Amino acid sequence: MTKTKLLITSTLKPIDDSRMYEKFGVSLAKTNEYEVNIIGFASKNTLTHNSIQFYPHGPFGRMSIDRIASPLKILKTYIKVKPKIIICNTHELLIVTSLYKIIFGGKIIYDIRENYAKNIRNTNVFSPLLRPLLAAYVRMKEILSKPFFDGFILAERVYSKQLSFVPTRKFIVIENKFMPVEATENAPRLSSENTVLLYSGTISASNGVFDAIEVTDQLHRVDPSIKLRIIGYCALKKDLRELQEAIKEKDYIELIGGDFLVPHQEIINDIKKADFGFVLKKPNNGINDDKILTRLFEYSANKLPMLLLNNPTWIKFCNEFNAAIPINPKHFDPNETLALMKNTSFYTQGDTKSSLWESEESKLLDFMAQFRD
Repeated sequence: MTKTKLLITSTLKPIDDSRMYEKFGVSLAKTNEYEVNIIGFASKNTLTHNSIQFYPHGPFGRMSIDRIASPLKILKTYIKVKPKIIICNTHELLIVTSLYKIIFGGKIIYDIRENYAKNIRNTNVFSPLLRPLLAAYVRMKEILSKPFFDGFILAERVYSKQLSFVPTRKFIVIENKFMPVEATENAPRLSSENTVLLYSGTISASNGVFDAIEVTDQLHRVDPSIKLRIIGYCALKKDLRELQEAIKEKDYIELIGGDFLVPHQEIINDIKKADFGFVLKKPNNGINDDKILTRLFEYSANKLPMLLLNNPTWIKFCNEFNAAIPINPKHFDPNETLALMKNTSFYTQGDTKSSLWESEESKLLDFMAQFRD
C-alpha cells in the first residue's frame, strides 16, 4: 500500500512538540497510511521513529531576522519533501503553505492552536504601538489564505465562536489532551518529607510563574517542607532574568530549563512525582477565560491535585474530579490553604480518562482520512 506523504510544520514549536509529534505525528504514523514528516525548532532531545522523518530548524530569537526569513527556508523543505498533505501549525506559514498548494497542489490544513490576533493585542510581548498593527496583519493573513485551506483544526472549543473566518463545515475541534508514553495506571504518589509544588510548561509572567513563587514563599514561611519546582522553557529574556533574580536566594525553589527546551517526557515525569501543580495563567483581558489549558489535561490525567486560579471554566473542569483548591495569589490565607492541602481527598469522583488523548485520536484520524484521496 502506498503511503500518503504528510508534513506537520511550525516555526517556533520544537521538533518534539507534544501536539505535533507525540499526538498528531505518532497517531497518524501508526495507521501505516501516512509517511509523516515534521518541521520544528531544533531540540536537544534525540528523536527516532520508524515512520517519522524530522526536519529541525533554528535556533533563532522571537524578534530576529532569522525568524522573518524562516518561512522561505521552510518552503524549501516543502519542495524537498513534496507532501500531499500539510498541517500548518502557525500563522507565520500561511502564505508559503498557500503558495506551495498553488504551485504543487495537495491538501493543506490549518491547525489553530491560539487566537493569535487576540493574543498579540492583549499580551506585552510587543510594544503597545505595534500590537494593533501586528494583530491586524495576522488576521488579514488568516482571512486571505482561507480559500486555499481544505480544513481547519481548532485546539480549543471556544475558537469556533471567536474565529469567524473559519468555515463552519471545514473544521473540527481536537483538544490538547494528555497522551501517556506508557499505558500505565496512576500509581499512588510517593510520600516524602517535602511537599513539592510544580509549575510546568511555558514559563512567563502571563502564565503565572511569579504568582506561583509568591504563593510558595508564603506557604514556605508557615511550613518549611514546601518546595517549588519550575520546569519548562522561558522565551522572553526579560521574564527569565526576573525569574532568576527572584529565586537566586531561595534554596526551596528549583528551576529546570528556563533558557533551553525541556523534553516533554521529563516534564511528565515531574508531574507524576509532584504533590500539587499550579494553574495560574492570567486572564489577559479575557483571552484565557474559556480555554481548557493543556496542563489541566496533563495534571488531571496524572491525578495531580491543583492550586488553581479562580476561573469558572477551570473550576468547572476540576470539580468533575474534585481535583483542585481555588486560590487568589494576591489574597489568600496560607494557613487555611495548607490545611486544605493536607486534609482534602482529591480525585474522589469522575473519570480522568476523559482527559486522555485517546478520545481525540479517533476524531483526528477520521478527519484526516478525507484528505488522502
